[in-house]
Amino acid sequence: MPADVRSALVSIYEEIMWLSGRPNVTAGRARAWYTHVMAESVKRHIRRFTGQVSQSAATTEESGLRLEHYKRIQTTLTELVDRHRRERVSDSAEFVRTLVDFESVHIVTIEENYAAMRAKGDYEEAGIVLVPWGRIPSDRRATLWRTMLRGKVANANAYRERGPAEE
Repeated sequence: MPADVRSALVSIYEEIMWLSGRPNVTAGRARAWYTHVMAESVKRHIRRFTGQVSQSAATTEESGLRLEHYKRIQTTLTELVDRHRRERVSDSAEFVRTLVDFESVHIVTIEENYAAMRAKGDYEEAGIVLVPWGRIPSDRRATLWRTMLRGKVANANAYRERGPAEE
């Protein structure tokens, strides 16, 4: 990971922990500083697509799709912030490792995204069936790449459909 990205993540951790120490700020509210404010500035460097798409998302219009954090990033980061606050720990390296690991996404429908949340990440319970990228028709992969991956995940180019002139 480039030093400037690591430095930005350490700074975000310090900001989150400062926020978590403020009166009336829960660990979840402090964590939201990353997930709802600062993620935009670093996601293109650390968010990774897994190569898995739900069966439903493989045929749904792009306006009905989401990049789904299947490892439950919000819950995990909230627990980390809460633990660090309770134990008075300052461990930006753990935060960065956790963040990089949990910034991993599948493509699912909006409905599946909410079902996964209700099922606490249990895809079977949520009724989500994943298919590998390579089993999706190439024209559909090209559309998904353009609308869901390009500019949104660090490894987008690994999934880019190349035309004959580009190979």
